[in-house]
Amino acid sequence: MKNLKLSMFALMGMMVLLFSCNDSDDQAPMLRMQTFEYNFNEGQLVGAATAYVGEHPRNLTARMVVEEQAGGMAKITVTLNNTLSGRMYMIHAHDAADPATTPNGTPYNEAPNSNVLSAMVTPQGSTAMVEHQSTLSYEQIINNYEGFLVVHDPTQDISTTDLTTYLILGLFAR
Repeated sequence: MKNLKLSMFALMGMMVLLFSCNDSDDQAPMLRMQTFEYNFNEGQLVGAATAYVGEHPRNLTARMVVEEQAGGMAKITVTLNNTLSGRMYMIHAHDAADPATTPNGTPYNEAPNSNVLSAMVTPQGSTAMVEHQSTLSYEQIINNYEGFLVVHDPTQDISTTDLTTYLILGLFAR
């Protein structure tokens, strides 16, 4: 009887160990994430002639986080710091292009690419955040997409051709 009890306890202990072990195939894949920082448009990307001209305070910055979602798609989160409370900011991606092929000589297609990022946000303080589910995969955004992140000045009329009205102008996810 004593041997039977010991055998039962040993069997139960092995069952607990067996069921508590995870097979690596059953674990969810590790999802990736990358963060990118953007400074105020002082002409550092395209040249001094494209530096911001306007009244917006020059301490605005942006942080972009690109997160891989289940299935490989990308969620893009943009946080603006030092915003003007109550003013609507337009934030979007423009596909890179040869300036010789665009109507106004811009280094990007002038229509925003809403498949990558197109959002508006009205901060209720000095910080604003938007999230956008891209139709491109994480891999495409991080490794292949060639474009620009643009944040428009909420105190000026929107222009997709006058780079001096852009508060943030940076390479997208770079």
